[in-house]
Amino acid sequence: RSWKRIAKKDRKNLKLWAEGARDTILRPHIPGYTDALERGWRFERDYVREVCNEFHARISWRLQDDEEPELPLPEYDRFAIPEAEELDDEEAEQERLRKETLNARIGRWLKYRARRLRRPLARDPKKDPWARLLCKLTGTSPPTKARQAYQQFMHESYDTVIEPVVRARWNATGVDEDGSSLRTKKGIDANFRATVARELFFELPATEQDAIRQRAKEEATQAKDDYLKRLKEGPSKAPEDRQRCIDNLGAFMSTLLREIYDHTGLVSFAVFGGPIPNHEGELRNLTVAHGRSLGAGGCTFPLWMKARFGRDVLDFMKEWLKGVYTKEQCEEAALPTPDDADDGLAGAKYRIDDDEDLGFVDVGNPDSDSDESSSESEASSTDEDDADSEIEADVRRGKGKKRSRKEKQKQKRKGKGKGKEKAKGEGEDEEERENAKAKKRKEAGK
Repeated sequence: RSWKRIAKKDRKNLKLWAEGARDTILRPHIPGYTDALERGWRFERDYVREVCNEFHARISWRLQDDEEPELPLPEYDRFAIPEAEELDDEEAEQERLRKETLNARIGRWLKYRARRLRRPLARDPKKDPWARLLCKLTGTSPPTKARQAYQQFMHESYDTVIEPVVRARWNATGVDEDGSSLRTKKGIDANFRATVARELFFELPATEQDAIRQRAKEEATQAKDDYLKRLKEGPSKAPEDRQRCIDNLGAFMSTLLREIYDHTGLVSFAVFGGPIPNHEGELRNLTVAHGRSLGAGGCTFPLWMKARFGRDVLDFMKEWLKGVYTKEQCEEAALPTPDDADDGLAGAKYRIDDDEDLGFVDVGNPDSDSDESSSESEASSTDEDDADSEIEADVRRGKGKKRSRKEKQKQKRKGKGKGKEKAKGEGEDEEERENAKAKKRKEAGK
């Protein structure tokens, strides 16, 4: 049978109360409310207040829930002063109660839909593949399992209790009675330290052992709860957290671009721009590229014609960014300076020189036979002053280390060859000098 929606006046609850003209007012505010919700309760309160003001300005409080307003709805000017309606005391009280009810209902309507937008793909955040991928961007690592009791004892008391005993036993077991050395290892290894720690742990009273076991479980539980909380909560807008994500953006995007290439065969690049916290909120660009042109000197698209790319893409985007971010937003995005911090260390981790800049991150070309194209990437400054600077860095560290080791061995062999030739030449010169001296002595004797 066909399903037919019940009319509003026949419904026994307030479900879908905003359906119709009210929905056209509230729905455009869902993204803005979601952003305000992530920034804190004060931003959420102020944003809901603005939405309620618009709602009451365009729909009369006298209109019942099952009634639709006349269309088209009047335009709303947030800066216009609303006209005061002449009401007696009873009507003023009715207006107050009605608007309070609608305001609470609007807040719940927005929060329900905003939370649905932020809901993870999977019920369990640990099983959500997108949440686990975002951990690579935010730098969040999954918690380790709980330490064993003796490991917790080492974690808490190694420097004060365990290390002196470890060194004493190591020195005692390393020398035989006749004074000869029995030690075959250069230093104290992990197995030796763990063995001593176990013995010392089991010498402790039973109550202290139980307390250490309990602390190990509590720390593991706390680490797990913190990890799940970070997975469930929305993205942080603190400058320190955003800068950490920007630092990890190259590695995060390289995974995505490489997977896109593997599944589609298409090369790609991505350009990001906005206020950078460790540059005092200055508008800058960051480019991540995958794929190189053919040939020994192949390069990525941003470096193919670097000056043209910087002029036609990066500089053009910077002009557009000036219309995206306000001056206040750029100032809020900046990391706090040590002078503004209470402890004098806030933001110190990301303080860099003024002439340092963001650059290109090259993922490389996995199908290329050239070592250079698969193991090196170019980074180029996006500032006008440093537009021609170029830095090379290893992306695939395994190949980079292998190649550098071969080069070192090759250079070492060359050095040995030169040393032999030099020694041979010196030997020949010395022999010639001895022959000349002997010849002179022979002539003098005659």
